[in-house]
Amino acid sequence: MTVGSKYARGFSLTELIIALLIMGILASLAMPSFVKQIKQDRIVNNANYLSAFYKYSRSEAVKQSKTLQLVADSSKWLLKSQQEGQWVTVHEFSVGDDSIEVEYADRTITSTGEIDQALNLLITDNDVSTTDYRLCVLQSGQSWIGEADKNCA
Repeated sequence: MTVGSKYARGFSLTELIIALLIMGILASLAMPSFVKQIKQDRIVNNANYLSAFYKYSRSEAVKQSKTLQLVADSSKWLLKSQQEGQWVTVHEFSVGDDSIEVEYADRTITSTGEIDQALNLLITDNDVSTTDYRLCVLQSGQSWIGEADKNCA
């Protein structure tokens, strides 16, 4: 193939620079939505893990036919079981990211899976661009995750 031939193929440097410039502009426009999606995924994942921890705790109380306690401990939720007259931590939950906050509360789960009073835990990252969630638990023990603005209603 000779230079200047009508069969020459490829991109010129100018075409390559223009294509890269267009891709860079498109990427910079899409970046804020990627960041928001990552933040939202963190909240959703932590809300799901918290819900799974509660359901695990409830199933353990029923399976063992004994009363268990969920105890709020500053940055985590402890599942405690009475063994030989003492309350012992058997499992714990803490959020996986420093930007996520959870308002833990003490509750007692009976051997039938009921809790001593309804539960309403807020899971938030204190960012107005993302949706916060709540773990809602009825006194009967039934639970669900809902958006925070609905307040377990």
